[in-house]
Amino acid sequence: MPFFHQLFEGHPYYAVFAVLQGALTVWLLLDCRNRGQDQTWFWVILWFQPFGAWAYFVVVKLGDFRGRQAFQGGSWLASLFERRASLDELRYQAEHVPTLTNQFALAQRLMEQGAHEEAIPFLEAGLKTEPDHGQLLYSLALSRVRLGHADQAIPSLERLVARDPRWHNYDAWRLLIEARAARGDGPGALEGCRELRRLAPTLENHCLLGEHLLAQGRAEEARLLLERSLRDHDFAPGPIRRRNRPWASQARRLLKSIAPG
Repeated sequence: MPFFHQLFEGHPYYAVFAVLQGALTVWLLLDCRNRGQDQTWFWVILWFQPFGAWAYFVVVKLGDFRGRQAFQGGSWLASLFERRASLDELRYQAEHVPTLTNQFALAQRLMEQGAHEEAIPFLEAGLKTEPDHGQLLYSLALSRVRLGHADQAIPSLERLVARDPRWHNYDAWRLLIEARAARGDGPGALEGCRELRRLAPTLENHCLLGEHLLAQGRAEEARLLLERSLRDHDFAPGPIRRRNRPWASQARRLLKSIAPG
């Protein structure tokens, strides 16, 4: 970091600055690789120190913080230092000021702690106010699936994907497939996988389809699908290959599980 060295050389805290800037650079390089960003960003971060790393942080990484629910409705920087409300505080707010926001915040915290059964009444109350609220529909369905009531979750999910098939990067579709499989509807889960692959033919969704093909005894179809998917992966652009490495490994594991012949 020649420029960084010239900028801070002689400063009493130069070593601290250098260590922090180095840690930031490594973190952002890993983020750039995992995110599958254009290779140009990788070299900007690496060679244009310290400004390249901070440029990537502002242009790309900062969007992660702005997108989180914890930062909605106010300054994300202020929220970094805001004390997280306790479960008792959230419960008090939901009981005494039963707004949709308060009820949903309590339900989310309960779900984080695995208390899905306790979260359900607050999610249902929120849906009475906003029947088409996507996150409420999804959260209610997720709680029901985790409690072993997949049959009760399916109508909410089917309603959600019918209205917005691409909701939350297809999370609703994946949970619908999981719910159908948990209910014992293997053909329905397989049909959902095929539709999901049609909507988003990613390697992740190919792996999901491959798993359900194997579960339905369609080993040869699964083998052909996974081999074709891995061949496409091998010739994809570098950023896409890096982003899909975990799914490529999953596809190879599935192929190994298929008995020869």
